[in-house]
Amino acid sequence: MGYTPPEKGLPFIAYEKKGRFVQGPDGQTVKARPSVYVREHVDIKVLLYKEKTTKTDDGEFVTGRATFDAASVGLAHDFSGSVEVGSKAAQLLHDAFRNETPVTVALETSRRFAKGGEPIDPLTPINELRGIVGDVTKAQAEITNSNCKVLIVGVNGEFTDELVSDPEEWELLRENRHGDLAPEGWAVFQGAIIPAAAVAPGNADITGQIESVLKKFFGAAKNPPVALARVGRPPQREAHAAEAKPWEGWNTDGRFNFGSYLATAVRETYAQAHRMATAAGLVPAENPAAMDTLVRLLLGMADRIQLGVYRNLNGMPVRADRSHHEAREWIEFVVANVPGLSYTAEMADPDDAQAVTARNAWASKVVVTAGPLMDAVASMAEPNAAHTGPGGLPVIRPVTKELESRYDALLARPEVGLKGWEKHVHPLLKERFGTEEFERIEASLFTAALIEWEADPAAFQAAARAAKDAAEPAAAAA
Repeated sequence: MGYTPPEKGLPFIAYEKKGRFVQGPDGQTVKARPSVYVREHVDIKVLLYKEKTTKTDDGEFVTGRATFDAASVGLAHDFSGSVEVGSKAAQLLHDAFRNETPVTVALETSRRFAKGGEPIDPLTPINELRGIVGDVTKAQAEITNSNCKVLIVGVNGEFTDELVSDPEEWELLRENRHGDLAPEGWAVFQGAIIPAAAVAPGNADITGQIESVLKKFFGAAKNPPVALARVGRPPQREAHAAEAKPWEGWNTDGRFNFGSYLATAVRETYAQAHRMATAAGLVPAENPAAMDTLVRLLLGMADRIQLGVYRNLNGMPVRADRSHHEAREWIEFVVANVPGLSYTAEMADPDDAQAVTARNAWASKVVVTAGPLMDAVASMAEPNAAHTGPGGLPVIRPVTKELESRYDALLARPEVGLKGWEKHVHPLLKERFGTEEFERIEASLFTAALIEWEADPAAFQAAARAAKDAAEPAAAAA
């Protein structure tokens, strides 16, 4: 098979070729393909290769192990992996070590068998088994070693029999950092993928796909502000009660309150789905099943965003709350205004496998776009006096630490000689920007001035001296 890895690719998540039977989203039995962590390195040096024989009750067991030079590919720490002895890959590693020639390698981190010989739950995300908290590149070695095996499965395009994922899918999955993408015909379900046709329309909004994508942006704070909990549905009884208050989703007799804010939320979502479907060229009245699917999906997407902005991803969404309404408004704004995120007729069929795949991929992209936009509202809600420029207008992009470092380097240049005398330059900054406080200066304006000063340090020093001299008589007169 042809195999051409990227020269400087990043690790990604693929999926085992052999599926395992699990309970699906509707309780049905489906075949799930567990997630696998894949790394590829081009032209990496082999620091060590050795084979070790271990005696077991079943006879002698030979393992090959290679250690790689991280610095040869720009990494910080050397790393190792096991390889199938007797394979062409093992021979290539042996020769590369002996001849000091670089190789192209592929490594898989996949789940071990748990104690008792049972495989670890195929629905557990591989990143969880690697002890990932936040940054997907920073696994915890002890947790990884306990749950996973790290195998060298390919050397210079020669793959071993221990390979568990499908290299023919790798090209489509190299952006799959968080396990939220699936090959065509498949849908993400928790830490695995299942046939897209197995994801019923009502469950398309509760797959692990959207939640895992959201975690990239919102994380999982230990002490987050959470959305208020609500009392659940009372037991239903035959006697009819009076309609409850609008903020109560259920009447005291256990029946739905059709005059509630929750009912309003569903009606508003139907209206949004109607507008999206119409824009896609569909006739909503002729596609009731597609409309029902879209409404359920939109509600689920807003659930994820609402919980995300409150850093409460494991909580229960409150669809009657105003924040849920805002989440749905942000979704509609993104769908209407961001290129490439429009809802299309190809996503409409409730049961078609390709439509399910396209719909889930679209939902994830919309959530990833709309969620951070809503999250940013908090930072804009209150005026920040420290970020107000001299003219009273807000400073949108203040001077960055990088620009400050360049400025410090300019002051330290021999022809300037003002390092430690920063206050002598304040008059020039006030003259140029109206203030010497970096947080009140637009980065773009400061960058333009810095380029000018770096090009002619002597002129910068002269300008600073002249501004200082001009400011001193004014200060004395005052």
